[in-house]
Amino acid sequence: MIIFPFGFYVLEGKLPVYLGNDLEAQRAMQAWLEANPDCVQLRLDVIGPEQLLTRFLGFDVRGRSAAMDHGPLLFETTCCEKEKITVRRLYHDYDAALRGHAELIEISRKRLH
Repeated sequence: MIIFPFGFYVLEGKLPVYLGNDLEAQRAMQAWLEANPDCVQLRLDVIGPEQLLTRFLGFDVRGRSAAMDHGPLLFETTCCEKEKITVRRLYHDYDAALRGHAELIEISRKRLH
């Protein structure tokens, strides 16, 4: 059996729900992500040339290095310009991800002026 660090999750409201850490859990997470795009994408904003996207990932992209941390980073905010990621932040929870998104909006707006 293949074991993945921290495993795979779906969202129930704002709370990540653990599915497991095997291939079956990975497939279930992927199916949930595809069936629930409105739950996956938390925010999308365009500020000048920058696009800010905050989303639920369903797994910790850090892989094995995450094992020493306090928990999985399941949410991501990216700031892209011309399809290149210029800023990437990872978060443990839904509300922190939204706060981070709002912070990046303010930073992007200040750069415009």
